Amino acid sequence: MNPAPEFDLFGEVPIAPACAPAKTSPASLKVKKTAKGTLSPAQQRFNKLLARVDNLGRQILDLEQVAGRLRGPHLEEISKLEHGMALTQSAMLLFLHERLQRKGLTVPQQKSARAIVQSLLPQVRGEMDAGQWDTLFAEYFPPEMQAQQAQQLQEARDDVLDAVEDFLGRPLDRETFDHADSPQELLEAVMRRMQSEQEPPRPRPGQQARQRKVDQQMQDAKAAMRSIYRQLASALHPDREPDAAERERKTVLMGQANAAYERGDLTTLLRLQLQANRMDEDSISRLADEKLAELTLLLKEQVASLEQELAIAEQRLGDELGVAVSARMNEPLLQLRLKLLQNDLADTLLVMQHDLERVRDEAELKRWLREQAALARKQERDDASLLMQFGGFY
Repeated sequence: MNPAPEFDLFGEVPIAPACAPAKTSPASLKVKKTAKGTLSPAQQRFNKLLARVDNLGRQILDLEQVAGRLRGPHLEEISKLEHGMALTQSAMLLFLHERLQRKGLTVPQQKSARAIVQSLLPQVRGEMDAGQWDTLFAEYFPPEMQAQQAQQLQEARDDVLDAVEDFLGRPLDRETFDHADSPQELLEAVMRRMQSEQEPPRPRPGQQARQRKVDQQMQDAKAAMRSIYRQLASALHPDREPDAAERERKTVLMGQANAAYERGDLTTLLRLQLQANRMDEDSISRLADEKLAELTLLLKEQVASLEQELAIAEQRLGDELGVAVSARMNEPLLQLRLKLLQNDLADTLLVMQHDLERVRDEAELKRWLREQAALARKQERDDASLLMQFGGFY
């Protein structure tokens, strides 16, 4: 394959020795309509992608700004509620531990109380004295119990992996699933692995030739971006500027150009071309459709990159704030979701506090333990049903 040629896209405009920043709105880069008021299909595609890039950029910025305004107060309130829940759980744990030291509970009630203490211990470690926590952990998780739990987890893991291997007709690298600490985590890890191992579809006749054509077009597009960047580097190189103020301005712009080129940000490079007087607002309109198509390929890549960046930002902020976050949400809606989460945690804290007061009465304690045992049995049935559904799926 021949090397991609270099392109001089905007060489017709002279570089000013010093210039004030020009307006660089998306409209400045759009292909302008001709006197006939029409645009070619290539020009229409370019304008459409240009608007998409601008819209995605604004969505990312707006999302970060909204989250920035709401993050502090929300996380502070969540922290207070979680601290209150941990303190209440710690008090419940100590109460049940003390009650287990005295007679009066049936064997099932003792079993239920011990199970609750065992479930609470990992959650309250930060709220208890280290020595006290270690003593309780040693009592409720003796070495023989830890070994038994590890054995049960291994047996459950083997059952699931056996079913997967039977379905695939080949063995799996089981060590890669050792990190899974529950049946749910194991199922999710297995599903991810199977999806990643799916073979890509075989290319259809003529598909390879079309792919080679697309690859060549992208190579030409990359060469066009490299040409734009090199022109900017020549125009903005601060070492060639004798004026101190202009040298400082060019240093800032050169840093922006370097960063834009590294991330494939064509729109920023074009806007910097305007600021450097390397092109005017009609330069893109004068490009032939062939050259415009190369820039359009770069815009498609930039759109894909921005869409991924937006999805990552939504996921990251959702994990941080504890609610589903979308750029399509306005600030009042996100604020409402955060408030609902705070209310849910506040309600949970009230239930915990009510339970703590309730169990101080002996009759209520026994009734509460029966309720908790019933909930635990329901959870076991749900987990077993999940495993059965997984096996049935295969």
